[in-house]
Amino acid sequence: MYSPNADWFELPKQGPFRTFRIYYETSDHERVGAYVVLPTRPNGQGMLYLRGGTRNIGMVRPTRLMQFAQAGFLVMAPFYRGNLGGTGKEDFGHHDIRDATGAYDWLTRHVERVSVFGFSRGGQMALLLAHHRPVERTVSWAGVTNLVWTYEEQRTMQKMLRRFTGGLPKTQQQAYQIRSPLYVAPQGQVLLIHGRYDQKVRLRHATNYAARYPSQTRLRIYEQAHQFPLHEKFAVTKEIIDWMMH
Repeated sequence: MYSPNADWFELPKQGPFRTFRIYYETSDHERVGAYVVLPTRPNGQGMLYLRGGTRNIGMVRPTRLMQFAQAGFLVMAPFYRGNLGGTGKEDFGHHDIRDATGAYDWLTRHVERVSVFGFSRGGQMALLLAHHRPVERTVSWAGVTNLVWTYEEQRTMQKMLRRFTGGLPKTQQQAYQIRSPLYVAPQGQVLLIHGRYDQKVRLRHATNYAARYPSQTRLRIYEQAHQFPLHEKFAVTKEIIDWMMH
């Protein structure tokens, strides 16, 4: 159903799973790299993992994908354009949303059903993808839903966001809005995971999204910050997997 070919570069084995680096082409003809992890006992479903951060900051680690592969998912995790041998440049949820749609389309050619998981900036990408594709189950963990709020909350990101959008929120309103999932409805069901004390992506990103799309959204708030302790991270991930599979 998903046999490796000559375009797949196999990485050193970690545990029982075979992990590959592949490249795929987006609809705007960029070459984007991704990890693909093969499950040992496939459940017929795929899981698209959308990382947080930009460039090398927040780059996905194959070990993070193993818990999903253990549950039987064929896992794909894009690096985003311009990273690790890919072409183009990231722009934080505008043209690079095609990296997510392209990966989703790739998975749908190999499995019967695809769920989507995104963390932080990846949550923004996941929720935008949920608008553009008929994703049945989308999880956004500490996900950005309004880029103007991110600009207000994160002084260290302001210069980068001005570069991506072309300026300030008050002068580039459309550029910020098209990158904000708050303004586009999902096609399927959404699960929001958020820490009450998150100072990097404030809780209002989740609560306002849930209030706007109540019939499609479940919100779970934890007494944590942006990053959860490892034991709770694994426990919450298990809950996410159970939700995705049903």
